[in-house]
Amino acid sequence: MNTESESGRKTSTSARGQGSSDEETAPSPLIDRAAALRAGRTPISPKFILWMIVAFAVLGLGGELLQHFDGNLGLPTSATIPFTDKTTTTVPGKTKSTVPMSEFLGRRDIGTAAAPDFSLQDQTGHQWNLASAKGKVVVLAFYDASCNDICPVLGAEIKKAHDLLGSNAGKVDFVIVNTDPNGLIDSPSPPALSVPGLLATPDIRFVNGPLKSLNAVWTQYGISIRVGADTNVVTHNNLMYFIDPAGQLRVQIDPFATENSVGAVSLDPNDIQRFARGIAQVADSLIK
Repeated sequence: MNTESESGRKTSTSARGQGSSDEETAPSPLIDRAAALRAGRTPISPKFILWMIVAFAVLGLGGELLQHFDGNLGLPTSATIPFTDKTTTTVPGKTKSTVPMSEFLGRRDIGTAAAPDFSLQDQTGHQWNLASAKGKVVVLAFYDASCNDICPVLGAEIKKAHDLLGSNAGKVDFVIVNTDPNGLIDSPSPPALSVPGLLATPDIRFVNGPLKSLNAVWTQYGISIRVGADTNVVTHNNLMYFIDPAGQLRVQIDPFATENSVGAVSLDPNDIQRFARGIAQVADSLIK
């Protein structure tokens, strides 16, 4: 279920848990995007597609994003490698359930598929491409330049994960790709970095570029961008990838959060800390 925020922008976030929430307290609406993604593609009616073609024409996007209504990378997966961490965590439909870290992250091991290369501009005005990052682990995330989606939660998790890596942090590049087709203007201090406090954190880049270039990255990495008739309404799915120093896709996980009735996104601090620890663990395991 998507809800509309006060700014008119809808966000698409999922929830896997609420940490230490009280059983007697009514929980915030939970949106399990991970389950939806695992369920596969959802047919779209011809009438809906026709309506969206008209909407895109009005927006001047020329239908470039139409393919993202039902996009998915479709990479091969192998058996999940379980972690020994079994911190008590609440999951949808359960109370105080013990969930292994791999399940908490929605972890899927890809294998050794080559990561699609791309080149976009970072917040410093420099061009960044995946090929230049060989020799380092790349943690690839996606959210809006304006930080109107899962950004406050995922940004906090990325910052904590960077800190948890300690002396190994310099061996990992965190790269966040803009998902907002209405936010293509480059800025040295985009809200995507300033809101979660990432501006002063080294090895963290927010990359942006022309719509055509972003569209190619979204397609390659299974990010589904939905633009409504109202140009302030943008939704997308949440995926994070781990690319090893040889440039191979190794792991995919599913960032998640809760969204209230006015579109504010949040997550229990204990879950943010645990998800950050999971990010750091996966990244650290790929360092050579």
